[in-house]
Amino acid sequence: MYRVIERFVDLIKDEDFLGFQNDLAFDIYNGLGQGFSSGNNEVSLVTKLCEITNGKSYGPVSICADKIHGTRSYVEFNYRDKPVTKELGDMAIITIVSRGRERLFQKLCIIQNKKGSEIGSGKNKGNTSWDIDLEQLYLLKNFPKLSGNKGVLKHCRDVSFRNNGGCLGAFGLMHDPGDMILITASLVTELMKGKKSLNTSDISIIGDNYDANLRNNMGLPFPFHCHPEELYMIFEELWHRRRGMWPFMGGFNMPFLNNIPFTRDIYDFVRAWTQVNIGETSFSFGEVTNAVVDGFSNALLRQIGFGEGMDLPVNQFAEFQWVGELGIEVTHIDIEKMK
Repeated sequence: MYRVIERFVDLIKDEDFLGFQNDLAFDIYNGLGQGFSSGNNEVSLVTKLCEITNGKSYGPVSICADKIHGTRSYVEFNYRDKPVTKELGDMAIITIVSRGRERLFQKLCIIQNKKGSEIGSGKNKGNTSWDIDLEQLYLLKNFPKLSGNKGVLKHCRDVSFRNNGGCLGAFGLMHDPGDMILITASLVTELMKGKKSLNTSDISIIGDNYDANLRNNMGLPFPFHCHPEELYMIFEELWHRRRGMWPFMGGFNMPFLNNIPFTRDIYDFVRAWTQVNIGETSFSFGEVTNAVVDGFSNALLRQIGFGEGMDLPVNQFAEFQWVGELGIEVTHIDIEKMK
Protein backbone atom coordinates (compact mmCIF):
# COMPACT_ATOMS: atom_id res chain seq x y z
CA MET A 1 0.00 0.00 0.00
CA TYR A 2 2.82 2.40 0.84
CA ARG A 3 4.26 1.91 -2.64
CA VAL A 4 0.92 2.80 -4.22
CA ILE A 5 0.59 6.02 -2.23
CA GLU A 6 4.20 7.00 -2.93
CA ARG A 7 3.81 6.40 -6.67
CA PHE A 8 0.64 8.49 -6.81
CA VAL A 9 2.36 11.33 -4.95
CA ASP A 10 5.08 11.26 -7.61
CA LEU A 11 2.51 11.12 -10.43
CA ILE A 12 0.53 14.18 -9.37
CA LYS A 13 3.77 16.19 -9.09
CA ASP A 14 4.74 15.22 -12.66
CA GLU A 15 4.34 18.25 -14.94
CA ASP A 16 4.06 16.01 -18.02
CA PHE A 17 1.14 14.17 -16.41
CA LEU A 18 -0.58 17.51 -15.86
CA GLY A 19 0.02 18.25 -19.53
CA PHE A 20 -1.60 14.93 -20.45
CA GLN A 21 -4.65 15.81 -18.35
CA ASN A 22 -4.95 19.23 -19.96
CA ASP A 23 -4.59 17.85 -23.49
CA LEU A 24 -7.23 15.20 -22.79
CA ALA A 25 -9.64 17.82 -21.43
CA PHE A 26 -9.02 20.00 -24.50
CA ASP A 27 -9.73 17.11 -26.89
CA ILE A 28 -12.98 16.22 -25.07
CA TYR A 29 -14.09 19.85 -25.02
CA ASN A 30 -13.51 20.22 -28.76
CA GLY A 31 -15.13 16.88 -29.59
CA LEU A 32 -18.27 17.54 -27.55
CA GLY A 33 -18.39 21.05 -29.03
CA GLN A 34 -18.51 19.57 -32.51
CA GLY A 35 -21.30 17.26 -31.36
CA PHE A 36 -23.30 20.17 -30.00
CA SER A 37 -22.81 22.12 -33.24
CA SER A 38 -24.15 19.13 -35.18
CA GLY A 39 -27.17 18.77 -32.91
CA ASN A 40 -26.14 15.36 -31.54
CA ASN A 41 -28.28 13.79 -28.82
CA GLU A 42 -26.95 12.25 -25.57
CA VAL A 43 -26.33 8.82 -27.11
CA SER A 44 -24.26 10.30 -29.93
CA LEU A 45 -22.34 12.52 -27.50
CA VAL A 46 -21.46 9.51 -25.31
CA THR A 47 -20.29 7.65 -28.43
CA LYS A 48 -18.14 10.64 -29.39
CA LEU A 49 -16.70 10.78 -25.86
CA CYS A 50 -15.69 7.11 -26.10
CA GLU A 51 -14.08 7.67 -29.51
CA ILE A 52 -12.11 10.69 -28.26
CA THR A 53 -10.73 9.04 -25.13
CA ASN A 54 -10.05 5.50 -26.35
CA GLY A 55 -6.33 4.77 -26.58
CA LYS A 56 -5.18 7.88 -24.71
CA SER A 57 -2.25 7.15 -22.41
CA TYR A 58 0.59 8.60 -20.40
CA GLY A 59 3.19 6.40 -18.73
CA PRO A 60 1.30 4.15 -16.29
CA VAL A 61 -2.10 5.64 -17.21
CA SER A 62 -4.09 4.22 -20.11
CA ILE A 63 -7.70 4.67 -21.18
CA CYS A 64 -9.77 2.03 -22.93
CA ALA A 65 -13.21 3.17 -24.07
CA ASP A 66 -15.83 1.18 -25.93
CA LYS A 67 -19.55 1.17 -26.59
CA ILE A 68 -21.82 -1.79 -25.98
CA HIS A 69 -24.45 -1.51 -28.70
CA GLY A 70 -28.07 -2.49 -28.60
CA THR A 71 -31.23 -1.31 -26.88
CA ARG A 72 -30.97 1.13 -23.98
CA SER A 73 -30.54 -0.53 -20.60
CA TYR A 74 -33.73 -0.38 -18.52
CA VAL A 75 -34.34 -1.73 -15.03
CA GLU A 76 -37.47 -2.28 -12.94
CA PHE A 77 -37.75 -1.21 -9.30
CA ASN A 78 -40.22 0.16 -6.79
CA TYR A 79 -40.36 3.93 -6.60
CA ARG A 80 -41.88 4.52 -3.18
CA ASP A 81 -45.24 2.72 -3.50
CA LYS A 82 -45.29 1.81 -7.20
CA PRO A 83 -43.27 -0.28 -9.70
CA VAL A 84 -41.48 1.71 -12.43
CA THR A 85 -39.09 1.07 -15.31
CA LYS A 86 -36.22 3.49 -15.95
CA GLU A 87 -32.92 3.64 -17.81
CA LEU A 88 -30.02 2.54 -15.61
CA GLY A 89 -27.62 4.98 -17.29
CA ASP A 90 -25.84 5.53 -20.58
CA MET A 91 -22.21 5.46 -19.42
CA ALA A 92 -20.09 3.65 -16.85
CA ILE A 93 -16.68 4.82 -15.66
CA ILE A 94 -14.46 2.04 -14.30
CA THR A 95 -11.11 2.90 -12.78
CA ILE A 96 -8.49 0.27 -11.90
CA VAL A 97 -5.15 0.50 -10.14
CA SER A 98 -3.04 -2.62 -10.58
CA ARG A 99 0.41 -4.09 -10.17
CA GLY A 100 0.76 -5.78 -13.54
CA ARG A 101 -2.16 -8.21 -13.82
CA GLU A 102 -2.92 -8.02 -10.11
CA ARG A 103 -5.60 -5.47 -9.35
CA LEU A 104 -5.16 -3.39 -6.22
CA PHE A 105 -8.03 -0.93 -6.34
CA GLN A 106 -11.20 -0.55 -8.40
CA LYS A 107 -14.09 1.92 -8.67
CA LEU A 108 -17.32 2.23 -10.66
CA CYS A 109 -19.61 5.17 -11.45
CA ILE A 110 -22.88 4.74 -13.38
CA ILE A 111 -23.75 7.96 -15.20
CA GLN A 112 -26.83 9.31 -16.95
CA ASN A 113 -25.86 12.08 -19.35
CA LYS A 114 -28.20 15.00 -19.97
CA LYS A 115 -27.93 17.53 -22.77
CA GLY A 116 -28.86 20.99 -21.56
CA SER A 117 -31.10 23.60 -23.19
CA GLU A 118 -30.29 27.29 -23.14
CA ILE A 119 -32.80 29.39 -21.20
CA GLY A 120 -33.27 33.03 -20.31
CA SER A 121 -32.81 36.29 -22.12
CA GLY A 122 -31.05 39.58 -21.55
CA LYS A 123 -28.84 39.37 -18.47
CA ASN A 124 -29.99 35.79 -17.86
CA LYS A 125 -29.15 34.66 -21.39
CA GLY A 126 -26.61 31.85 -21.43
CA ASN A 127 -28.10 29.94 -18.52
CA THR A 128 -28.67 26.23 -19.11
CA SER A 129 -31.42 23.92 -17.89
CA TRP A 130 -31.42 20.11 -17.62
CA ASP A 131 -34.54 17.99 -17.21
CA ILE A 132 -34.14 15.45 -14.41
CA ASP A 133 -36.41 12.42 -14.18
CA LEU A 134 -37.22 12.14 -10.46
CA GLU A 135 -37.72 8.39 -10.66
CA GLN A 136 -34.33 7.87 -12.30
CA LEU A 137 -32.79 10.24 -9.75
CA TYR A 138 -34.26 8.04 -7.01
CA LEU A 139 -32.68 5.01 -8.72
CA LEU A 140 -29.19 6.52 -9.06
CA LYS A 141 -29.21 7.82 -5.49
CA ASN A 142 -30.75 4.91 -3.58
CA PHE A 143 -30.22 1.87 -5.86
CA PRO A 144 -33.26 -0.03 -4.56
CA LYS A 145 -33.59 -3.72 -5.39
CA LEU A 146 -33.87 -3.87 -9.18
CA SER A 147 -34.37 -6.32 -12.03
CA GLY A 148 -33.29 -6.00 -15.63
CA ASN A 149 -35.91 -5.18 -18.25
CA LYS A 150 -33.81 -4.49 -21.37
CA GLY A 151 -30.13 -4.09 -22.12
CA VAL A 152 -27.12 -5.04 -20.02
CA LEU A 153 -29.04 -6.36 -16.98
CA LYS A 154 -31.84 -8.03 -18.96
CA HIS A 155 -31.38 -11.48 -17.35
CA CYS A 156 -30.71 -10.25 -13.79
CA ARG A 157 -33.31 -10.34 -11.01
CA ASP A 158 -33.43 -8.76 -7.57
CA VAL A 159 -30.03 -7.06 -7.76
CA SER A 160 -29.00 -4.69 -4.97
CA PHE A 161 -26.09 -2.29 -5.48
CA ARG A 162 -24.51 -0.88 -2.33
CA ASN A 163 -23.88 2.88 -2.64
CA ASN A 164 -21.62 3.25 0.40
CA GLY A 165 -19.92 6.53 -0.51
CA GLY A 166 -22.87 8.12 -2.32
CA CYS A 167 -20.82 8.28 -5.53
CA LEU A 168 -22.03 5.20 -7.44
CA GLY A 169 -24.73 7.05 -9.41
CA ALA A 170 -24.22 10.42 -11.09
CA PHE A 171 -25.39 12.76 -13.85
CA GLY A 172 -23.22 14.17 -16.62
CA LEU A 173 -24.74 17.58 -17.37
CA MET A 174 -23.54 18.47 -20.86
CA HIS A 175 -23.91 21.99 -22.18
CA ASP A 176 -22.91 24.20 -25.09
CA PRO A 177 -20.27 24.79 -26.41
CA GLY A 178 -18.89 21.39 -25.28
CA ASP A 179 -18.53 21.32 -21.52
CA MET A 180 -19.82 18.92 -18.87
CA ILE A 181 -20.57 19.02 -15.16
CA LEU A 182 -20.39 15.71 -13.29
CA ILE A 183 -22.56 15.65 -10.17
CA THR A 184 -23.61 12.72 -8.00
CA ALA A 185 -27.27 11.79 -7.70
CA SER A 186 -27.05 12.39 -3.94
CA LEU A 187 -26.03 16.00 -4.51
CA VAL A 188 -28.61 16.50 -7.28
CA THR A 189 -31.29 15.38 -4.83
CA GLU A 190 -30.26 18.12 -2.42
CA LEU A 191 -30.40 20.74 -5.19
CA MET A 192 -33.74 19.68 -6.70
CA LYS A 193 -36.04 20.20 -3.70
CA GLY A 194 -39.08 18.89 -5.55
CA LYS A 195 -38.33 20.52 -8.92
CA LYS A 196 -38.19 18.64 -12.22
CA SER A 197 -35.19 20.41 -13.70
CA LEU A 198 -31.86 21.90 -12.72
CA ASN A 199 -30.39 25.09 -14.11
CA THR A 200 -27.10 26.89 -13.92
CA SER A 201 -28.28 29.04 -11.03
CA ASP A 202 -29.20 25.96 -8.97
CA ILE A 203 -25.73 24.51 -9.39
CA SER A 204 -24.00 27.82 -8.73
CA ILE A 205 -25.24 27.77 -5.12
CA ILE A 206 -22.70 25.05 -4.45
CA GLY A 207 -20.15 27.86 -4.63
CA ASP A 208 -16.42 27.79 -4.11
CA ASN A 209 -16.63 27.45 -0.33
CA TYR A 210 -19.18 24.66 -0.40
CA ASP A 211 -17.23 22.87 -3.13
CA ALA A 212 -14.02 23.11 -1.09
CA ASN A 213 -15.85 21.90 2.00
CA LEU A 214 -17.09 18.83 0.10
CA ARG A 215 -13.60 18.03 -1.14
CA ASN A 216 -11.82 18.60 2.16
CA ASN A 217 -14.16 16.77 4.51
CA MET A 218 -14.62 13.44 2.80
CA GLY A 219 -12.12 11.85 5.18
CA LEU A 220 -10.11 8.80 4.19
CA PRO A 221 -11.80 7.75 0.96
CA PHE A 222 -11.61 3.98 1.28
CA PRO A 223 -10.69 1.20 3.75
CA PHE A 224 -6.90 0.97 3.92
CA HIS A 225 -7.01 -2.54 5.43
CA CYS A 226 -4.03 -1.98 7.67
CA HIS A 227 -3.38 -1.32 11.34
CA PRO A 228 -3.71 2.38 12.35
CA GLU A 229 -0.09 2.34 13.53
CA GLU A 230 1.06 1.21 10.07
CA LEU A 231 -1.04 3.96 8.49
CA TYR A 232 0.59 6.55 10.76
CA MET A 233 4.06 5.27 9.84
CA ILE A 234 3.23 5.51 6.13
CA PHE A 235 2.14 9.13 6.40
CA GLU A 236 5.09 10.02 8.64
CA GLU A 237 7.62 8.52 6.22
CA LEU A 238 6.04 10.31 3.28
CA TRP A 239 6.24 13.56 5.25
CA HIS A 240 9.97 13.16 5.75
CA ARG A 241 10.64 11.95 2.21
CA ARG A 242 8.94 15.09 0.86
CA ARG A 243 11.08 17.29 3.18
CA GLY A 244 8.12 18.48 5.21
CA MET A 245 5.83 19.11 2.23
CA TRP A 246 2.54 17.48 3.14
CA PRO A 247 1.33 15.65 0.00
CA PHE A 248 -2.33 15.51 0.95
CA MET A 249 -5.05 18.12 0.73
CA GLY A 250 -7.29 18.75 3.73
CA GLY A 251 -5.19 16.86 6.27
CA PHE A 252 -5.50 13.14 5.54
CA ASN A 253 -7.71 13.78 2.53
CA MET A 254 -5.68 12.84 -0.54
CA PRO A 255 -5.78 14.28 -4.07
CA PHE A 256 -6.12 10.71 -5.42
CA LEU A 257 -8.12 7.56 -4.61
CA ASN A 258 -10.79 9.90 -3.27
CA ASN A 259 -14.57 10.43 -3.57
CA ILE A 260 -15.42 13.71 -5.30
CA PRO A 261 -19.18 14.32 -5.76
CA PHE A 262 -18.96 17.32 -8.08
CA THR A 263 -16.73 18.53 -10.91
CA ARG A 264 -17.41 21.98 -12.30
CA ASP A 265 -16.23 21.45 -15.89
CA ILE A 266 -14.34 19.13 -18.25
CA TYR A 267 -10.96 20.04 -16.77
CA ASP A 268 -12.11 19.27 -13.21
CA PHE A 269 -13.68 16.05 -14.49
CA VAL A 270 -10.54 14.82 -16.27
CA ARG A 271 -8.32 15.51 -13.25
CA ALA A 272 -10.73 13.77 -10.88
CA TRP A 273 -11.15 10.85 -13.28
CA THR A 274 -7.44 10.22 -13.93
CA GLN A 275 -6.60 10.60 -10.22
CA VAL A 276 -9.14 7.88 -9.29
CA ASN A 277 -11.51 10.28 -7.52
CA ILE A 278 -14.77 9.30 -9.22
CA GLY A 279 -17.11 6.49 -8.25
CA GLU A 280 -17.81 3.84 -5.63
CA THR A 281 -14.95 1.64 -4.40
CA SER A 282 -15.59 -2.05 -5.05
CA PHE A 283 -12.11 -3.53 -4.45
CA SER A 284 -9.37 -2.26 -2.18
CA PHE A 285 -5.95 -3.84 -1.60
CA GLY A 286 -6.84 -7.50 -1.63
CA GLU A 287 -10.41 -7.26 -0.40
CA VAL A 288 -13.74 -6.96 -2.20
CA THR A 289 -15.50 -4.10 -0.41
CA ASN A 290 -18.70 -4.06 -2.48
CA ALA A 291 -19.37 -7.49 -3.95
CA VAL A 292 -22.30 -6.85 -6.32
CA VAL A 293 -20.85 -3.59 -7.66
CA ASP A 294 -17.50 -5.36 -8.15
CA GLY A 295 -19.16 -8.24 -9.99
CA PHE A 296 -21.08 -5.90 -12.29
CA SER A 297 -17.96 -3.83 -12.97
CA ASN A 298 -15.89 -6.90 -13.83
CA ALA A 299 -18.59 -8.26 -16.12
CA LEU A 300 -18.59 -4.97 -18.04
CA LEU A 301 -14.80 -5.17 -18.34
CA ARG A 302 -15.04 -8.66 -19.82
CA GLN A 303 -17.77 -7.52 -22.19
CA ILE A 304 -15.38 -5.06 -23.87
CA GLY A 305 -12.42 -7.48 -23.74
CA PHE A 306 -10.48 -5.68 -21.02
CA GLY A 307 -10.45 -8.71 -18.70
CA GLU A 308 -7.91 -10.49 -20.90
CA GLY A 309 -5.13 -8.34 -19.42
CA MET A 310 -6.25 -8.51 -15.81
CA ASP A 311 -6.84 -11.23 -13.22
CA LEU A 312 -10.55 -10.69 -12.64
CA PRO A 313 -12.60 -13.10 -10.50
CA VAL A 314 -15.58 -15.00 -11.87
CA ASN A 315 -18.79 -13.63 -10.34
CA GLN A 316 -22.57 -13.91 -10.36
CA PHE A 317 -22.83 -11.93 -13.61
CA ALA A 318 -20.33 -14.04 -15.57
CA GLU A 319 -22.93 -16.33 -17.17
CA PHE A 320 -24.78 -13.51 -18.93
CA GLN A 321 -23.99 -12.29 -22.42
CA TRP A 322 -25.12 -8.70 -22.29
CA VAL A 323 -26.34 -6.64 -25.18
CA GLY A 324 -27.33 -3.06 -24.48
CA GLU A 325 -26.55 0.58 -25.15
CA LEU A 326 -23.83 1.60 -22.69
CA GLY A 327 -20.60 3.55 -23.05
CA ILE A 328 -17.73 2.07 -21.02
CA GLU A 329 -14.77 4.25 -20.00
CA VAL A 330 -11.92 2.34 -18.34
CA THR A 331 -8.91 4.07 -16.81
CA HIS A 332 -6.10 1.68 -15.92
CA ILE A 333 -3.13 2.79 -13.79
CA ASP A 334 -0.35 0.21 -13.52
CA ILE A 335 2.07 1.11 -10.73
CA GLU A 336 4.69 -1.20 -12.24
CA LYS A 337 5.01 1.30 -15.08
CA MET A 338 5.55 4.26 -12.76
CA LYS A 339 9.05 5.67 -12.52
